[in-house]
Amino acid sequence: MKLDIVFAGVGGQGIVVLSDIFCEAAMLDGFDVTKAEIHGMAQRGGSVTAFARISEKVETPLIETGKVNIIIGFEILETTRALHMLTPDGTVIVNTKYLKPNNFSKNIKPKTQQELLSIIKNAATNIYEVNASNMANQLGNNLTTNTILLGALSALHNMPIKRESFEKAIAAKLKEKYLQINMQAFELGRQSVQNNVHKT
Repeated sequence: MKLDIVFAGVGGQGIVVLSDIFCEAAMLDGFDVTKAEIHGMAQRGGSVTAFARISEKVETPLIETGKVNIIIGFEILETTRALHMLTPDGTVIVNTKYLKPNNFSKNIKPKTQQELLSIIKNAATNIYEVNASNMANQLGNNLTTNTILLGALSALHNMPIKRESFEKAIAAKLKEKYLQINMQAFELGRQSVQNNVHKT
């Protein structure tokens, strides 16, 4: 079993934490794991991308363009920027939040949320639209957005990592006072995929 995943978003969204938890869960299940990160101007909302590879034996840490199995998109624009990495039969879990870029020229009109979603739907075989930001706000803590996305990832039918391993990894990474709300967020994410009809 081999699985290559990209976590794509902007600084401050918890991308590194989420990818760390995913890798820890994979190791708990006995997988060989490698991870790499690319940071833009994270403190200013710049792009942040993390790459994770799991297998019985990972031969190289690098993921080739067009070979990623799953993209976890923390917002729509960064998700579209990562699409070139996806396999033709790949899966995208995208938080439907849209962070409008502030660095466009006045003569260039940025694409709308719906235009970006259309691009994603045309590029991926399986798409799960998860309003993780709204769910996190309903829980009363927008910092749980990344845990909601982790829950969604854990519920994919081809995910080889056990739910219990994800939960153990969350408990090991987060402070105890934040654990209950993050477990609720994890369950919300799982339900969002289990109740979501996806494109094939």
